[in-house]
Amino acid sequence: MPNEVPQTLVFAQAAAFVSEMWRVNGPSSEMHIGDLGWGTFRSWPSRIDALRLWRDTNGLTQALTMFDGSGVCDLVVRPGPAGLSAAALALEWAETAALATTSGARPIELRVGRRPQSNGVIDLLHSTGFERLSFGVPAMSRAITHADVAPPATPDGYAIRKLHTADLASRVRCFNAAFPGEDLRVDAYRSLRACSIYDNRLDVVAISPSSDVAAFATLWLDAHNGVVQIEPAGCHPDHRRLGLTRAIILQTLRWSVALNARSALVRHVSTNANAQALYESCGFATICEDTGFFKRIP
Repeated sequence: MPNEVPQTLVFAQAAAFVSEMWRVNGPSSEMHIGDLGWGTFRSWPSRIDALRLWRDTNGLTQALTMFDGSGVCDLVVRPGPAGLSAAALALEWAETAALATTSGARPIELRVGRRPQSNGVIDLLHSTGFERLSFGVPAMSRAITHADVAPPATPDGYAIRKLHTADLASRVRCFNAAFPGEDLRVDAYRSLRACSIYDNRLDVVAISPSSDVAAFATLWLDAHNGVVQIEPAGCHPDHRRLGLTRAIILQTLRWSVALNARSALVRHVSTNANAQALYESCGFATICEDTGFFKRIP
């Protein structure tokens, strides 16, 4: 059954569960705590109400969903029969939630997961009418030590440093310019910075000669597994082709080592060849290219 506890506690429990399940699939996992943090707090108000923990009769979390009735239903499942039973209940609930939020157009498309790995979960999805998507969000990974992450070359006139509170409005404007169609808000970013898994030491910006945020990278550290995730990273269009995003990523990876990170993760949309090339230039290699699933309902 899904939880009935306060949502702030749900987020902390969800982060613990995601970190625990990371040890099963590593970089191929459905979710890193960075996916959880960014996916929950990038919106205003936050999507914390979209988190549900599916527990067995002993109170042990067997599955996690992050779904508000639209978009992708992220699904993290504990290995074993109890996890599959919880996943089956979660899928039934997701279909009901998707139908409840539709405007009435039929059929609608429900997407589940980004990169399911478990054969049991894959069989369950197939048995309930889901099919593989033709595109996805590949995972890229690399080991990190201070010695093997190259020192970044910063363009003249720019400075790479941690994000300051006074930078928030400029940071948000830079993100929205880097990703047209997004609508990140300053109040959402303040909420993100207050969440339990955010670490200001890994929220890094490039400051332009005019003192604006020109590029950015936010990393999320899973201290239990020693892995950081880049989510998100980008550059304002007016400052591209200077190597700023690469420089920020390399610098933040070097700082991550001091926080006992041993590896790094990044994901990108499979159709974004430029993003793949950027991360490859930072030493990342593709680990997983599996895709999620979709189903047209009813």
